[in-house]
Amino acid sequence: METYSFDGLTLYFDSEEREAADLIRAACEKTVQLARSLWGLGVPHGCRVYMMTSWLRFAFHASPWPRKVLLALFMPFWAIRARKVWVFSGGWTLSYQKPPVAGIKPPWLMEKADKTMGRQIFVLETDMNVKTQHVTCHELTHALTGHLRLPAWLHEGIAMLTVDVFHGQPTVQPQTLEVLARVQHKTSPTDYQKLRYTDQHAVIYLTVRGYWITRYFAETHPDALKAVLSRRHQPDELLQVLSTALEIEPESFWQQIDDRVITYFNNPKKESS
Repeated sequence: METYSFDGLTLYFDSEEREAADLIRAACEKTVQLARSLWGLGVPHGCRVYMMTSWLRFAFHASPWPRKVLLALFMPFWAIRARKVWVFSGGWTLSYQKPPVAGIKPPWLMEKADKTMGRQIFVLETDMNVKTQHVTCHELTHALTGHLRLPAWLHEGIAMLTVDVFHGQPTVQPQTLEVLARVQHKTSPTDYQKLRYTDQHAVIYLTVRGYWITRYFAETHPDALKAVLSRRHQPDELLQVLSTALEIEPESFWQQIDDRVITYFNNPKKESS
């Protein structure tokens, strides 16, 4: 494989994918700049990005030797899930690994992905070069925030919001805000890893909920959001920071936050930061 090294990152790619590698490199450079200016995030030492043309190849290339052995031994258990996720994903990130690793599909593979779920969340993007850059920004943001051990909703929300800034306008459909209103039982979000990807309604709800809550804090309480991204917090501590910003008790956060978000985005001028 060939490599590019820049901004503390190393990008690995096959020689025949150089054009796509140049595209991904440009997106990485812009994302690093945005992550630094928006969230105060740096690049973890040894962070890597791979041009991902095979889920199996990526899994082994991205892993240190002890993990390679485990992957080989337990392949029957994780390969089934990997194949299912591969069909509709544009990229993967091993964000909690040290150092973190991101894998991005080239545009020709991005075109072949199952977009059934994505069409229900994101604004339609038919240019696969643009889509590849968006996915690069998303996955690299995951890699840059991995050390913070953010809850899944915020981990996803920060990545989606960074893509909005990267693109210069929202990339999530505005009508997805209605999904928050349709769910009546308000609870703390489930970890995405515990979801079945066949349960599309649950995945979509948790994804858009994380996005809208994160965007709400970015627009109304940016200091609170930057505070939780400044260092690793314990879950209760993180919830305390966000609840304090809203002047509510942490125990009430998940019962009230969706209504706060819906009210704000229906009439953002009524709430000041």
